[in-house]
Amino acid sequence: MLAKNLTFLAHAAAAGNVLGARVPNVLASRADSVRTRLASYAIASLYAATRRQAFTVTAI
Repeated sequence: MLAKNLTFLAHAAAAGNVLGARVPNVLASRADSVRTRLASYAIASLYAATRRQAFTVTAI
């Protein structure tokens, strides 16, 4: 409910990703703006890079 209020009243962007899979899954709605979709993709990219870095450090 807080996310919806921030989205409508404060014009905030809410990014959605599913965590816990081997690759991040982006949850994008048809109603989402371009800004919201780009935020979701950016967070998914950062998450994947962090997991890659953590994996290579522990694999050595």
